[in-house]
Amino acid sequence: MRWYFAIDEAGGLGETGALARLMVLSARAIGGLEPILLYHGSPTIFTEWMQRHGVRIVPVRPRFLDMFTQAQAAGTFLPYSIGHWLRLEIPDIEREHDFVLYTDCDIIFLRRFDLSMLRPKVFAAAPEMLPENWNYFNSGVMLLNIPAMRATYPALEEQIKHRIFAGDMLRYDDQLALNEAYHGLWDHLDPLFNYKPYWPFTSRAAILHLHGPKPGNLEAMTSGQWHGQDPTSVFFGKMLNANSRHYLDWCSWLGDFLQNVDFSEAIRFARLASALTRYRREAPANTDSGFMNLKMFAEAP
Repeated sequence: MRWYFAIDEAGGLGETGALARLMVLSARAIGGLEPILLYHGSPTIFTEWMQRHGVRIVPVRPRFLDMFTQAQAAGTFLPYSIGHWLRLEIPDIEREHDFVLYTDCDIIFLRRFDLSMLRPKVFAAAPEMLPENWNYFNSGVMLLNIPAMRATYPALEEQIKHRIFAGDMLRYDDQLALNEAYHGLWDHLDPLFNYKPYWPFTSRAAILHLHGPKPGNLEAMTSGQWHGQDPTSVFFGKMLNANSRHYLDWCSWLGDFLQNVDFSEAIRFARLASALTRYRREAPANTDSGFMNLKMFAEAP
């Protein structure tokens, strides 16, 4: 299956780039995927690594870039992740296949899978935070119907233009744009294909999405180096405390699973599992207040 992911230059040189490398190695381990990277920026050691590992790189200049610049100058929009918007270019770039897979860069492929029987009207996606909440989808893993996406693109573009100049939501992003444009029109993707580490462990998961706190965030939190008071930092702390048992289970399992994929990352997750064990032991009153507490902040970033 043809598989797309996207990143910009800055993202490739940070933790997102490191996670993308792990993702590619996990894809090679399970097989069956043809990787294509949509990239905005200059060549770097990140793109060199991708080429060495069989990833086809397609340079992309986001069609929304000029619009974003104008809206930012007008004070109505804060474009904080150009890399994420690159996914919207896939219907224009893909000309050979009617159905392709897209993922964010912070996922790990766990087993080989076949989505050939799933043929969404426009695209298929799984829920954002609660696996039973189908009112809002997470765009980190999507099976795209390319002709349908291409046909509906003009309406999507007009909506985005209106929203970013309206000035009522500075943190407007591509996931929100897709949810608004295709509300009620998207098909369901089994959550096993966009599984989260704050959900209970299951060996049936096919794609693990490191949604929410990234490994670096978890390392900082479990070592007492997490002191941010901004909404995202507070939110991540609540996620860990409410679901530390699940994070521990997943990190322990990844410490074993990744030994034949990326040994250094296997060691990292094994160490993180040890840190989570200490964290739970030292602060039991603050941990595992219940997975369902996610309902209290299911609409947070």
